Amino acid sequence: MLVVFLLTGSGTTSYAQETPSRLAVDISGGKSAFVDDTPIGQMTIGGGVRWQLTPRVSVGPEVVLMQGPNDLREVFVTGKMIVDFMPHRRLSPYLVADAGAMLQGDRFASGPYWSKEGAVSGGGGLRINVTPHVSVAPEVRIGWEPHVRFGAMVTWRP
Repeated sequence: MLVVFLLTGSGTTSYAQETPSRLAVDISGGKSAFVDDTPIGQMTIGGGVRWQLTPRVSVGPEVVLMQGPNDLREVFVTGKMIVDFMPHRRLSPYLVADAGAMLQGDRFASGPYWSKEGAVSGGGGLRINVTPHVSVAPEVRIGWEPHVRFGAMVTWRP
């Protein structure tokens, strides 16, 4: 009980009085799978920086790495936009969309091979504002190259 109290703060009054920075640093992780054939599960990690354009809209670059079986790798370099529906509440549903490039690498008998193509994804989640400066957000995204991602994002606002 004491841990929950310390993590969530002393109440909504102190939460509303602190104003975090317009800058946000995101770290994410989870699982993903390409769904155009037999799903191939992959570990996913990523990170990015966002700038608050309005109280509900933020944008910035994101880099996501996916590691599959053997030497299968994907690197997504995208621009991301998040729309928070209730940014000043403890729980805020949000939508996320990104677009950019995907680099995909694998090893074949002839050696390593890398390809590049466009990438987009979209989805949503629920931001849990733990403190005025830290939030945790489980999310789901569906993208092209056809893949699905299940993960969580931790955000820090200095």
